Amino acid sequence: MKVEQMGIAAKCIYPGPHSSLSDEHYLPAALGSFQGCELLKDRVCSTCNRIIGERVETQFLRGGPIAFFRWLLGIEGRDGLPPSPFYRGAAGAPPLIMHGRAPGFAYDLLWEVEPGTRDVFPLRQVLFEHPLVGIHSIPIFDRMRDHPELLSACLRERGLQSAKPVLVYATPEEVPWVESLLRALNVEPPREWVTTGFPSGQITLKVDVGVTEAHFRAVAKIVFHYALKMFPDLSGLEREFEPVRRYIWAGDGNHKFVRQRPDQFVAQFNRGQRPTHWMHILDVARSRSGVVGHAQFFVGPRHMPLPYQVWIGPDPSMLIRPLERFAHQFVILSVAPEGGIVGKMEDFMPARYIIPPT
Repeated sequence: MKVEQMGIAAKCIYPGPHSSLSDEHYLPAALGSFQGCELLKDRVCSTCNRIIGERVETQFLRGGPIAFFRWLLGIEGRDGLPPSPFYRGAAGAPPLIMHGRAPGFAYDLLWEVEPGTRDVFPLRQVLFEHPLVGIHSIPIFDRMRDHPELLSACLRERGLQSAKPVLVYATPEEVPWVESLLRALNVEPPREWVTTGFPSGQITLKVDVGVTEAHFRAVAKIVFHYALKMFPDLSGLEREFEPVRRYIWAGDGNHKFVRQRPDQFVAQFNRGQRPTHWMHILDVARSRSGVVGHAQFFVGPRHMPLPYQVWIGPDPSMLIRPLERFAHQFVILSVAPEGGIVGKMEDFMPARYIIPPT
């Protein structure tokens, strides 16, 4: 049943400032375009949609674990690939730090991923040697180019004020400005620069990611809007949903709406089965206990992230209704050469593209 058929005037569910209502991707378009995925209509105005995007979705899509897998798979947004998450953070989230030791090396290096591949190569970095703490790799981020004080602060945080640069990894084009950066700190650049390719081979790497509350507010927004799409008799303006709306809009609620489950909500995954393709999964259930949803992003044959559980609110229906549940998988089948993802949205009950454990 559509909202307009119930005599409910279409109105933006957020506090404003308001403009005309717009069609909205409840699953952000930067996660891929999927055949069969219809837009959410007549719930959010274009101004509120833009404000929420700036407040919460920018970090969700360009920082933390989502940014890593977007970069790994080469998933483009409307403007192509986002800035490298290894050099630039997003909306308060720090850049990704990926570190590990290559065979034959006595120290760890920092690494970045070639977008759309599993190939890695050394990040732009300077190795500083300290007589007490040894050799440490310090990333040279883009923002340091015109602000050498940022590099100075980074060295102080690690107790490396008196350390000497012994090795630099950079491209030939980057060498001059990295040298200037070091000289701005009264540090003489090392004689040894590494600007050539790195030997091939497999390396075990660890990625450190950081997010703020904006990441979880984005998850709440995705699941809430998915619920409105699946249950069109809900306008989203119901008083039972006011707390989750305030959380999405302004961060009110201290993270009580979103939690990361310690187990898998998909029964097949708990039994050890795995997807055959990369995919996102959304789920929402509605009963007398309330409206609760789940989300998993970038579930893959070798990657099984813990799911998010989202409390949306009590069911506003005055009827005692049986459990209603919807779940969909957004299957990534191929990355289109012109950008974005070619995939399809499918009913997850029963789940497809799931294989038994080997």
